[in-house]
Amino acid sequence: MIYRLYEHLLQARIAKNNLPGCVAVVLSCGDLFDDGLVRLSELLEWSRSIGLTSLMLYVNDDAPRLQRMIASLLAASPAQISLHTREGVLQTGSGGPLKVVISLGYGGKREVAEAFRGLLRDVETGLLYPEQIDEKTIESRLRFPQKPDLVIRAGGKRLSDFMIWQAAYSELYFTDVNWLEMRKIDFLRAIRDCQRRERRFGR
Repeated sequence: MIYRLYEHLLQARIAKNNLPGCVAVVLSCGDLFDDGLVRLSELLEWSRSIGLTSLMLYVNDDAPRLQRMIASLLAASPAQISLHTREGVLQTGSGGPLKVVISLGYGGKREVAEAFRGLLRDVETGLLYPEQIDEKTIESRLRFPQKPDLVIRAGGKRLSDFMIWQAAYSELYFTDVNWLEMRKIDFLRAIRDCQRRERRFGR
């Protein structure tokens, strides 16, 4: 009873006009198996309940079985869901205002390396001059165009390389609990904490 009251109080304190445009959640290898998949469904519902429109998740695990399980679990979820692996992209979900990107084993180092390889090929074929390569050009070649306002690391003290380019000026939040123990109040605390910060964007 007390937990529910606290949850409602926290949610009431979330400023709807100051929500993060995009929230990224970094998980540990193995987090999305078994009970972790249930938590994934709950995370999508928590995001929808406060009005988030963009959610990203990363786990350093690209097992084909995991991709199939996630796609099946979220097929009826009211969201636009993209599952990214090294091999490609799979769409699932039933649609809605919430856009969800789940990266399985496709980290930031690989993403940036692939972007630069594409740029070098264009230079070699004469489609692009080296002087034309700037931040915007590089960003246009990244698989993930989103720039998360908030990056949540579930149950860890270190970040991964996910979105190392895009998250340069993101706010970071480390939860005290691991993914399997994460509750809605933990998620709401992260959102509220982000709203209380004065963002400096590297300045």
